[in-house]
Amino acid sequence: MRKWNGVDSPSTYIFHVFCFYFGFVLLALSTLGQVKVDYSDGPSWNPYSRLPDGKPALSEYCVSSLGFAVLAAAGLLLLWHIG
Repeated sequence: MRKWNGVDSPSTYIFHVFCFYFGFVLLALSTLGQVKVDYSDGPSWNPYSRLPDGKPALSEYCVSSLGFAVLAAAGLLLLWHIG
């Protein structure tokens, strides 16, 4: 039985939420709030869309991936700097 929005363990869910919110804050700061998050359901290959009001938006998965990529790069830079 799946729980926590499609994942089995709470730790995986917390990781996904952390990556999403980190990516969300990064997106809001880098675009000054001009690009929104598209919360619509359904599979899509296109991470970029337009909301009904005409504003550009990125999919939730894209925002989570952005957060993960930035956190991974920061972690690698930290390890490289320490080593």
